[in-house]
Amino acid sequence: MKKYLLAFLLIALCLPVMAKRKGENPVVVVMVDGLRWQDVFMGADSALLNNKKFVSNIKLNNEKFWRATPEERRAALLPFVWSHVAEHGILYGNRAKGSRMNVANGMHFSYPGYNETLTGYPDDARVHSNDAFPNPNVTVFEAANGDARYNNSVYCFGSWDRFHEIFNMQRSGIPVNAGWDASKNLGKTQAEELYDLIGQEIPHLWPTVRYDAFTYRYALECLKTAHPQLTFVGFGEPDDFAHEGRYGSYLESAQRFDLFLKGLWDYCQSDPFYRDKTTFIVTVDHGRGSEKWEHHGNKLPGSDETWFMAFGNGVKAKGEVSGGAQIYNKQVAFTIAKLLDLDFKNTEGKTEKAIPLK
Repeated sequence: MKKYLLAFLLIALCLPVMAKRKGENPVVVVMVDGLRWQDVFMGADSALLNNKKFVSNIKLNNEKFWRATPEERRAALLPFVWSHVAEHGILYGNRAKGSRMNVANGMHFSYPGYNETLTGYPDDARVHSNDAFPNPNVTVFEAANGDARYNNSVYCFGSWDRFHEIFNMQRSGIPVNAGWDASKNLGKTQAEELYDLIGQEIPHLWPTVRYDAFTYRYALECLKTAHPQLTFVGFGEPDDFAHEGRYGSYLESAQRFDLFLKGLWDYCQSDPFYRDKTTFIVTVDHGRGSEKWEHHGNKLPGSDETWFMAFGNGVKAKGEVSGGAQIYNKQVAFTIAKLLDLDFKNTEGKTEKAIPLK
């Protein structure tokens, strides 16, 4: 009798861990490179939308993106964000309403921004360029992959090829599909084989950044077939179009980001593994110059201004936040860790306060 009782107690103790492994709270982290808070919260900027230097077809782009009020303009640009996320989630970073989010690093460009966001440690001493060096800091994704509950259930997808180094693929052991990578699955689906083929056959506008549609489609196939507990999806087009001064294309890529975000959410809600269990965390790696919108960096004021949104399991429907405490990108890693019930510390052995989701 004692043996049966002991066995029962052991099973009972293991149940919470087993439930966690079966998808108690999967997390999908989506980042979009260089999308300004001004466009997210106020929609298209008339000064840029009507400037021939930045928009080739002013009439067409006004029809697409211009509306009478900021609320209408942002809904035209990001319809999913301003219908579903605003109604069911929480949004930080509208500085016009006193909600402030910034990067804490001193660089204000991509690699340092991703490093800060994903490791919780702004590391200006070692992460101060976009060069292809392995990240010396441990991301929350690497920490999760080292936890028995999440091991081999962490996947990363990104349009920029630098995500191989940001996630330190060799050290972390995390599968990273980034840049113009083909699918790395041993048993490729027919869809993945098609994406691989198209990726080889089309022109590559940027050698280090693939089109966001590929990143979205590869990530979607992974959700369907591997059911990861923790997924990263990093979109890149807005930043590249902005650097080229193509505001119309930048807005179109922002609208595609919104479409892809909706697609990821809709799939999760259609799959019993993810339905009503999954939390989406969405943010950006840096802002853009307030005057020279095309570029960013610590010499251009406004480049440190960012934003954050969350929706899904464990997120209270608070909508757009007004006022409140200053928040930083370095808190995002700890927000993810809290959702995963993960004991995570940054490179200095410290923790940051998670961003409030309720």
